[in-house]
Formats: sequence, C-alpha cells, structure tokens
Amino acid sequence: MTTHTAQIIEGNRGTTLTRRRRRGEFAAPLEGSVLADRLYWGMSRLVNHGWVVEQFGPDGWSVRDSAGQRHTVRAQCDGGREPILQLHVGRLLVELVELSPDDRAAVVRRVAANLLLHMPAGRANPDDAHQPWYLPVAVGAQPCAEVRRAYWAAMTLTDDYGWQITDVHADGFDAVTPGATSPTAFRRRRRGTGTTADTLVHLLPSMSGHVAELAALVSAHQATTRMTRQPVGGPR
Repeated sequence: MTTHTAQIIEGNRGTTLTRRRRRGEFAAPLEGSVLADRLYWGMSRLVNHGWVVEQFGPDGWSVRDSAGQRHTVRAQCDGGREPILQLHVGRLLVELVELSPDDRAAVVRRVAANLLLHMPAGRANPDDAHQPWYLPVAVGAQPCAEVRRAYWAAMTLTDDYGWQITDVHADGFDAVTPGATSPTAFRRRRRGTGTTADTLVHLLPSMSGHVAELAALVSAHQATTRMTRQPVGGPR
C-alpha cells in the first residue's frame, strides 16, 4: 500500500490572502467541510491513478505522478482555466486562508487523514462534477470532453463505490455492485435519479462514436487498479 505523507505546508498566510483578494477569483469563501470534500476529491482522483501526495497547505501542494515525477503547484487563483486536477487543487488551497485557524486546521487534518486511510471520496461536488478534467493516464492528445466527463463519473463508481463495470454502450452500462454476483443493467430513465450512475447513463448517448474509447479507458483502469480503500457500497 502506498503511503501518503501529506505533510502540512504552513506558508505565508498574509501573502496568499493578498494575492487572492487582488485577483478576486471567488465570490464567497467555501465552508470548511465543503472545502475539505472538494480538496480530497481532487487529490484522490490522482491518487487512484497511482499519484502520491507529499505535502499540501495554504501555499500549495506537492505530488508525484505514477512515473515518479514531482509536480509542485502553488496555491493561486490564476492557475489557468484548463481542466487540470493538480491546478484545480491549487486553486482550492487558496480557500484555506479564508478560514479561521481552527477551521483551517480541521480541514487539513481531515484531508490528511483521508489520504492516509485511502478513504473513498464519494460523489463530486456539483461544481466539479460537470468539468471535463484531463485524464492523468492519457498518452498524447486528451480524449474529447464528453469522454472525460463520463470517465470521471465511471471512476466514482469503480474507485469510490467498488463497482466493477463490465460493459459500456450507448444505451447504458452493466456493473457488478458490492455484494452482487452478477451484473446489473443501468439504463436511461425518463426521470433522472441524480445519482452518479444515472449521470453516466445520461452522458453516454451524447458521445457518438466515442463509447468504445470510454469503455477501453475504464477497462484499462480497472485492470491496473489496486483496491486500497474500502468501497462504500450500493448504487449512488
């Protein structure tokens, strides 16, 4: 099992706060619990693909990718608009300076503990779920945005909930859920349920000829993923 040291970078709070207010990136500060969830979700997407978090704090974070290369990202609001998860985490870390010292400490403790215990992150925050985040495993050009959105929905099911996706097609997908011995068919319903599975089902028809590409990406990830977290179970 990979160990995530997740040391805290204390940083220079005054400098970071000044930088944020000058750029005016956020309309209002995030609540501590929401910030912790969003930080861990972003970090864990990379962790689930073999990345290792080394340290993080109000001034930024350091992470090693699956090839061992270190990425050091400053906490800043002007990290570009490309949907890159490590830069997204850097933007979220700026939010730490808006919290009281006690709340800030609680957030970093919670995120660090989740990393250490390899906890499932669960569903993405709505602000993060619709983003076509770049895939950390892509070689060459990134898949199209539709494939990327569907891929991350599938990753929530496989990595956080412990599902085994066995088939993906334009009408839906099949998956073996925890405790089941055979696949369950998930198909589009007239009224959406708002779950991650339902989100994935509704994304598939818009992917045109890219469903096979998505299926190959999901299959490749499942073949290489080591189960290091306890799945939270049932349909989500």
